[in-house]
Amino acid sequence: MITFVFITFALLQLSNQQTVEQLIDDYVNLVATVKPDCLKESGADSDVIDAEVRLGKFAWDQNSKCFWKCYLKKLNIINDNDEIVEKNIIQYIGLSDKEVVDKIYKKCAPLRGSDLCDTSDKICKCVYTEAIAAVTK
Repeated sequence: MITFVFITFALLQLSNQQTVEQLIDDYVNLVATVKPDCLKESGADSDVIDAEVRLGKFAWDQNSKCFWKCYLKKLNIINDNDEIVEKNIIQYIGLSDKEVVDKIYKKCAPLRGSDLCDTSDKICKCVYTEAIAAVTK
């Protein structure tokens, strides 16, 4: 019986890892659609952005923060008036559980920083960490 419980637990952990990997892959693919333009616009380092998305190793430099501003603009989360369109965040959270998506949205969408780059960075980091945490529960 103990062996069965251990194997079940191990399989559950493995399935969570695959789900996390899929979520990260989805984020990597989404970022890739705007990455060349946003690297050019922000001056961010490609390796730094890759580490943020793939590994959750967050940078705090202004260029990286402005990369996320460009990213949100390209996804229409920031409109032409440089305002956050909070409801547009929902479609990019990347989870199927609507209750979890709503929880992440309510926590992350209202975040604001010292400027639009800082605000974008805070929202992106919040969505990323909350979504990963939700998948690993």
